[in-house]
Amino acid sequence: MDQMGMSESEWREVVESLEDVGPYYDKVNSMMTFGLVDKWRRHVASYARPEDVVLEIGSGPGNFARHLASKTVYCIEPSSKMLSASRQMIDGEKVTLVRGVGEKIPLSDGSVDKVFCVFSFRDFRNKTAGVEEIHRVLKAGGEAFITDIAKPSPGPLAKMLEMHFKHLVPVLARVAVGPDAKEVWARDPYRKLLETYEAFGSPEVHEGMLRTHGFTEISTEYLELKGAAMTRGKKPWKSTSS
Repeated sequence: MDQMGMSESEWREVVESLEDVGPYYDKVNSMMTFGLVDKWRRHVASYARPEDVVLEIGSGPGNFARHLASKTVYCIEPSSKMLSASRQMIDGEKVTLVRGVGEKIPLSDGSVDKVFCVFSFRDFRNKTAGVEEIHRVLKAGGEAFITDIAKPSPGPLAKMLEMHFKHLVPVLARVAVGPDAKEVWARDPYRKLLETYEAFGSPEVHEGMLRTHGFTEISTEYLELKGAAMTRGKKPWKSTSS
């Protein structure tokens, strides 16, 4: 597992871990971000216009999709359990749920205006293939947004976030789920979260990936308290990809 992706077996372990925490997903995320995670989601969702056709990759239980005001939304998610949970969260008239992965998007070339990976890009099996697919399905002038837990360059902030994930997050997660989840926690699902975070690239890495695969107007915005980062790029009207 590294900043470019992971093996098939590692990826399946990550999906299983996410399914383990699924019933407690939003409560745990809220505690570990000190209540900011939904504010971050709403901020990112505000970049989608009502007239846009939107794709979210790795939609989980639907916590981001519910904030999208766009007329047409596609949510791709590899876990059937997560898709089932999301049906309770989203508007079934405007949101189409599809089981699949970001490395092989079941949509036509140039068919969407915005693509969002919100706390999911970290879990892509092959990030290069994922970026290539995102570029393919975007219309000319369309935008990609990669939002995830901040992974700043080495320094005091990076060290603080690392300590948070290694020592505080497991404690907060156990408090959030309660004693009835003893069997789930015996499998230590947040160990995989820590592994994916440690392997995850910085925003500079993601900016470089977008640039290499033909995106322009690339920038990164750190969200409130610098706990998350949003990297975005545009597919140019005239493609510059090789």
